Amino acid sequence: MSAAPTAPNQDAVQITREGERRLRERLAELSTVKRQELTERLREVRGDGTSQADNPELTHVLDELMRLERRITELESLLANAEIVDGEAASGGRAAVGTRIVLQPLDARAPLIEYELVSSAEADPGLGMLSVESPIGAAALGHRAGETIEVQAPRGPVRFRLEAVEPS
Repeated sequence: MSAAPTAPNQDAVQITREGERRLRERLAELSTVKRQELTERLREVRGDGTSQADNPELTHVLDELMRLERRITELESLLANAEIVDGEAASGGRAAVGTRIVLQPLDARAPLIEYELVSSAEADPGLGMLSVESPIGAAALGHRAGETIEVQAPRGPVRFRLEAVEPS
């Protein structure tokens, strides 16, 4: 008797192997170090025995602890629903999560721009990791090297040529 086929996970978030590693490290830090720090602060501010109404610092620490627990829950959920993608296998030469793209702006004299396309959960433009939900990332999805893409910007459309699409 064979198992019934399972439906694809509608909540799945595609992330890279490196993105998964970074998210797991962040979760470990929050659930150990940060949680312990806030627990210690909570003990300190509760030490005087005053009620929460008379102790604004207690209210502040409780709010911080609540935000921390919410973030831990978000990361756990994200990782539980993560679909790890291999840029080379998933892309077939097209821009996708896990690929590195090199863009040449066509409307201005500007240097080449290089990004790794990632999910919004692991995006960090300062590190060259661009979400596929961003205007440039969304415009590049599915395109191959040599193709031109157009991005809607506040001052009007901006065109880029995809110079390269490679696995990250």
